[in-house]
Amino acid sequence: MKRSTKAIVRIVTGGILAVIIARLFRPESGPAFTAGLFIALVGAAYGLELIHNRNKQ
Repeated sequence: MKRSTKAIVRIVTGGILAVIIARLFRPESGPAFTAGLFIALVGAAYGLELIHNRNKQ
């Protein structure tokens, strides 16, 4: 899969999951909390890929 396709999938999935998680567990939270959660989820995806590919090089 191309890098741009992976990025788009991660961004869309992270956004959807951030909204769902924020509304389920913190319904009173604002957009800043959801944005922070989105950044954390997408960052975790890239971090885990980095750890996964570190041993292959």
